[in-house]
Amino acid sequence: MVNVIVKEANPALIYLLGASISRRRTESIFQRSAPTSHHISSCFLLVLMKDLGRKEMYDWQDKLENNCKALLPITIIVLQQSSFEEWLDDGHPFAANVQQTAPIIYQSEQFCLPTRIPANNEEKVKSLEKFHLDGLIKSKEFFAGSELFRIRKQHAMAAFMLHQCVEQSLRTILKIGTGYHANTHSIDRLIRYTGLVSYQLLDVFPQQTEAEKRLFSLLQKAYIDPRYKEGYQIGNDDLLRLTAKAQQIVTITSEVGKQILSSIRSTLL
Repeated sequence: MVNVIVKEANPALIYLLGASISRRRTESIFQRSAPTSHHISSCFLLVLMKDLGRKEMYDWQDKLENNCKALLPITIIVLQQSSFEEWLDDGHPFAANVQQTAPIIYQSEQFCLPTRIPANNEEKVKSLEKFHLDGLIKSKEFFAGSELFRIRKQHAMAAFMLHQCVEQSLRTILKIGTGYHANTHSIDRLIRYTGLVSYQLLDVFPQQTEAEKRLFSLLQKAYIDPRYKEGYQIGNDDLLRLTAKAQQIVTITSEVGKQILSSIRSTLL
């Protein structure tokens, strides 16, 4: 997988941010005890590139993920090396955490990156607490807007507001948990990113069946299609199902965010 990325993008550095581990155990009436095996089913990478060329970061992310998916499903964050170095100089929490704890799985050369890891202080913690509160308020307002549109039988616009509610929640928990701000409206990508800090969020939208995939697709498309494309339709039953899942995501954002902030604040004691 690293070879595929190196051949395609010529990165400066690749960090392993995390991985999903799957467990398999088989028993039967003929075999009461059996070993349990574990294997990596997906992983999260940060790819630093010296030069993005003529592509945007999201173009590189999609391209590298598609090229690697035959080997292993992966989620990639692409950053320009110079931006990452600036983040380290400024004490950006995402860059600092990556440098301090993430294993390097590829390095093209030796780097002179800043080694000072800034500690949390009261001002930073208060800023994160405010960001968390503001994000929850926005999420709940989008949720309330969706309810109003649903009552008025404007189902497409209700779906759009649910998309905004979920997007705002996911952006909030991602920022609180990692310090990273994802510049994307893709719910699929945001859920994968937030899997770095909350295993619960990955389970909100299982996509094992065609019905589950269709429901998620209705939400994913709700950002653009209800406003700019003809033909987007969503029934009241599907809207209610998405409403319940959006409420679940807001609740997780609230609870997990509080846990993360409590953990950060404890480092000040």
